Amino acid sequence: MNSKRFLIKLQYLGFRYHGVQKQDQYQSIQGRIEKLLHSSFFETKFSTRFSSRTDALVSALEAYCLLIFDRAEDIAQLASVLSHLPPDIQVQQVLAVSDQFTLLNAAGIKEYHYYFSQDESAPSVFAAPFMTILSEKLDLALMQQGAALFVGTHNFKNYCFKPKVGTQFERSIMSCEIVENLDFTASFFPKKSYVLKIRGQGFMRGQVRLIMGALFRLGKNETTILELKKSLIESDPAFIKWMVPSSGLILKSTEMMIK
Repeated sequence: MNSKRFLIKLQYLGFRYHGVQKQDQYQSIQGRIEKLLHSSFFETKFSTRFSSRTDALVSALEAYCLLIFDRAEDIAQLASVLSHLPPDIQVQQVLAVSDQFTLLNAAGIKEYHYYFSQDESAPSVFAAPFMTILSEKLDLALMQQGAALFVGTHNFKNYCFKPKVGTQFERSIMSCEIVENLDFTASFFPKKSYVLKIRGQGFMRGQVRLIMGALFRLGKNETTILELKKSLIESDPAFIKWMVPSSGLILKSTEMMIK
């Protein structure tokens, strides 16, 4: 099938990459894909757009890239070219879509997971890329109570990193919970670990990592449930922002509406 637009479903391990967005001095997901495409479609102009711009070191189990050529290309040839990406970027599906298809209209609810553990006296260094390990004992029951506060529509200005002019801070969270991690296991993981699972349509820069930071502070008794509630109502210059490390964050899934 020939088409000008292709929707690429992919997953990637973010440890070697400085995020999705192409940057001159750093390896990125977009840069790696475009470099491969340029070498195979050097006579054809194209552009790439992504459903999510994840930060440096963040991984994704289900993400999407829209590839737009200036002329029709063969889907079989494209799939063959993409199969030569490095093993930490894997294409799961290539679909030809109409010239009217846009990610803005098609991308739906996203689910992010953040993995962490607590009170480990000598954690393995190999666990560090997958989760944040805190030496302090956390009040997990209180953190679970706090996570539930984020569900619904709130003003998330306190949970946005370097917002741009005109940023819409009112966002809706469909679900937010902390549960024991049963998703991933490894011999070098702590005996017990946990995961924050959060679902919504449209997250701002750093939002999930700042939410996790606030819940860590709650679990360490550095803030209160009342202060957490207040932080979701109005902008507070005194609100302490803790952006947790990005390596514990995974884009778990992205709903895509394809007509």
